[in-house]
This record gives sequence, structure tokens and C-alpha cells, in this order.
Amino acid sequence: MQTPSGTRRPGASVLDRAQHRSAHLVARDVRKSYGEGRVIDGVSLAVGAGDRLAIIGDNGVGKSTLLRLLAGTLEPDAGTVACTTGRTLVEQELAVPPETTVASLIDDALHRSRAALAELEHAGAALAEQLPDGAERYAAALAAAEELDAWDARRRLLDGLDAFDAAFPEQTPLRHLSPGQRYRLRLACALHDPEGAVLLDEPSNHLDDRALDRLAERLLEHAGITVLVTHDRWLLDAVATAMLDLDPTAEGAGALFSGSFQEFRRERARRMQRWRERHQASLEAEERLEWQLVAARAAAPGTWRPGKGAAKHGRASRASSTVAALQRRLDQLRLERPPAPPQPLRFALHDVADELDDEAPQPLLVAQGLRRAGRVELRPQERIELPPGGRLVLRGPNGAGKSTLLELLAGTLELDGGVRTVRDGAAIGLLAQEDRLDPARTPLEALQASCPAVATLDDRELREAVQATGLLVDRDLDRPIGRLSVGQRRRVDLARLVLGEPSLLLLDEPTNHLSVTLVDDLTAALLQTPAAVVLVTHDRTLLEAVDDWPTLRIGDG
Repeated sequence: MQTPSGTRRPGASVLDRAQHRSAHLVARDVRKSYGEGRVIDGVSLAVGAGDRLAIIGDNGVGKSTLLRLLAGTLEPDAGTVACTTGRTLVEQELAVPPETTVASLIDDALHRSRAALAELEHAGAALAEQLPDGAERYAAALAAAEELDAWDARRRLLDGLDAFDAAFPEQTPLRHLSPGQRYRLRLACALHDPEGAVLLDEPSNHLDDRALDRLAERLLEHAGITVLVTHDRWLLDAVATAMLDLDPTAEGAGALFSGSFQEFRRERARRMQRWRERHQASLEAEERLEWQLVAARAAAPGTWRPGKGAAKHGRASRASSTVAALQRRLDQLRLERPPAPPQPLRFALHDVADELDDEAPQPLLVAQGLRRAGRVELRPQERIELPPGGRLVLRGPNGAGKSTLLELLAGTLELDGGVRTVRDGAAIGLLAQEDRLDPARTPLEALQASCPAVATLDDRELREAVQATGLLVDRDLDRPIGRLSVGQRRRVDLARLVLGEPSLLLLDEPTNHLSVTLVDDLTAALLQTPAAVVLVTHDRTLLEAVDDWPTLRIGDG
């Protein structure tokens, strides 16, 4: 797969990219396996400065693994990756020591520029002292500093922090920031280098509307290389110049599409339809040959009798020859048969009937004036009332307390004030932004332990129940959760929610980490479910789908 420069839409950049085209990121026949399973199998690509390549595909196909290979933080088992500029990877999860502060991330981001300026100072001293090779060293150091625009690096970074609303006091520990605040900080640090390669894993997951607009603007202006993994349909259409789809194809490898995301979706649908038609035509041709072979074998010696006076040997030879020829044709057809197109995993909420007393309908949940000190506080008159099948969207900026409010509604966090009442018999299911799954357990073990509805099922019944959700495949059910991708773990958490058959769903950024196909399925399921739903999301395409739902804004002052 060779990645072209892609089709750039007007206004993609205000910078002259021609002078930066020497920067490139190249992968050749890259392969990576974990245990006995090959995750990346022979990927080749080239991305130039100004290109914005989106890596997409189902959960578990290796998107994040490929991103780490391209970033140089993971070594391939075979093949090579080369980059002519600095690379910065922003992963989905940030594992840092508890003492890490905002200043620590800023210092890391400015390391290359500061090192370049330090080398320039040392080279200047060597030149002044007329040391051997002093002039060459100074010229090289000056070129490196100019390429990074190192003198202006801190100002650019501080401007980026302001743009992403991430100008937090530098001594603030990262653990005191919300996931969205931490991610905005990391994005600002990554995008301050005007010519570097930025590799972003699900960059929109924790961003509010303002931050998402800033991200799109910065990526469109970025003169360097951009590679991103994202499920966000709006962001893909806004910035991507090419898509690398890692899902299987009829040829057995991923496919590259150049152009907008909407063009990709149309072309992918056509390609999948052709694949299905080719596979079906091959099966039908095999079936016709099998019937011909059955008929020919019926006429072969031992079952076929020639007419009176016929040349038995000649007719028997011809019958045997026909059987052999048909068998060869059938074997060849089976050998050449294209692989079966994958059946996408589907997510459909159980059609849970309201088993509560509908003759005198009461709200499933009533909450008023909820407060958690330092995190969220509704005004005393602010009231949330959810009837069976009710709908509500919670909106507000990062740090406003939307996630905290969901936990208060779920009853998993203690109230510091306000009143919460849940109707007898109402089952509440909470999907948090970050899972709390035990990495040592398998999905089967975790689901059986956390879902009373399946706690007493035997192994076969449990597997059938889990696979019926359309979220997990059998081969992943016995793997430790710690070895699953972030997206696969999100599927386990969703399966836990679905198996619990809740009458009220509390969903915190439910599209995070999921594949584009599953996000489409999730959107359709939420529009159709008889369960009541409270939704927190920054996914603009999902918000467009639920624009007629009631909305409660919090944290706007």
C-alpha cells in the first residue's frame, strides 16, 4: 500500500508546503505479531509533509499498534520504518507517575528545540575558538535550529495552550486534571512543532466543541506530517486527505483511499458489494459443478450401464475422464475462490419491554439540586426527571462535571447535596468514559462477575449470550482483558451494559474507542431502544442524530 499525497481541499493550509516536502514518513513491509497472532501483516506506506492520513478499521485490527510502529515507540518484527523529522505520539491513555506536572509535559515538548539551541551555542563557541570543523558544526547546528524555528518554540507552545484552553498552572499535577484537560494539554504540546510528524490516537475522544474546532484548525494548518487513528466521523471528513483501511479485503490486506471520508465510505460500500458478489458467484459456480460431478459419477463404471451393443470400454473411459475433468475444475475453483467477506459485528440493545407498572406511570429517576463538592453543582431548582423511554443530553465544556453528574445519577458516587429518587424495580446501567475492568480477568469472567443476569449461566450459554450482543468474537472471550486493545475493552464494557438489560442507560462518551461501523450501529440502537437514555457526548455526528432530545447544559456559569 503506497500512500499518495491525497486530494487536498481548498484552505487546507495557509503555509507554503512546497519548502517542507522533503519531510516524509515511510514504512516498508512492516509486520508485527503478539504471541501466535499477527496483528500487522506487510503494511507499506509513505506519508509526506502536509498529508493527513487516517488509519481506520474495526477494533482489534491493529490501528494503535501500527501508529506506535510509525512513531518509533514499537519495533516491528520485520520491515522498516523511517522518518526524516521528529515524531510525537499522543496515545489514548497517558500512564505517568503521580508526581508528573504540567511543567513536565511542557519541558518534554520543548526538549528538541532547547537541545538545538544548546548545540548552536556550543557550535558558536567552537567557531569563535577556531576549532577544527567549527564552521561545519556551526552551519549544521544553525540549520537544525532554523528547521525547528527553535527560538520561537516556547511562544508557539504557549499560544497552543491558550488555543486549546490548556494554559494550566505549570506546577499542577496531571492527576488533578480531567481526562479532557489532560488530552488538550498533550495536543497543544504535540502540535507546537510546525514541521514535525504528529501521530494521534483517537484525538477527539475527550474534546469539547471548542477544542475539537481548534484541533481541526491546527491539523489543517500543520505543515508537517499527520497520521491519526479516529472513529470521529466529523473529524475524518474535516481533515483527512487519505484513509488506510485495515479491515480485510478480497485481496487479504488493507486498502488505501485518497479523498474525503464521505468519498471513502461510498467507495468502500461499492468495494464490499463487489466482494460479496464475487464470493457469491464463486459459490454458485461451485454448486453447479458439484451437481455436474454427482451426475458424472452416477454415469461412471459401477453405477452406469451402457446400452445393448455399446462399446462399454470406450464409454466407461469417457465417463471416468469427465469425472476427473470436473473434479479438477472444481478443485481449481475452490482454490481461486475469494475469501468470504467479513460479517461486521453488530450492536443492538436488547428489546427490553418496560416491566414496571405502566397503569400509573412514574419516573424511573428524579434528581434535583445534585451537588458533589468541587466537581459539580446543579442549582437548587434544576431538576432531572426521566420517565420510561425518556431522553436527555448533558452538554457543557470539559471539566464542567458531566461525568460526575452521571455517577451521581447512577448512585455510584455519594451526594454532598440534593435529592435522588429511583423507582422501585428500575435497573440502571452506567457506561463510564474509562473502564474499570480487571486486566487479569477474561471477558467471560468479567461479564459473569458483573452481570447478575448471566451469573448462573454455564460456559456454553454464557458464550452464546455474549456473542448475541454482536460486540465480541469467540477468540477474544478467553484472552486476558489486559491484552485487548482499548477498543476491544470498550466492547467488553458495552457488552456488560447490554447483558444487564437496564431500563435506564447513563452513557459517558459511548462512541469513544469504537470503530466507525460500530459507532453507526450504536447510533441506530440508541435511537430505537425502549430504555431511557442520558447521554454525554462530544461526537458531532451523534449529536446531530439526537438533536431533538431534551438538553441540560451545565458548567456555563
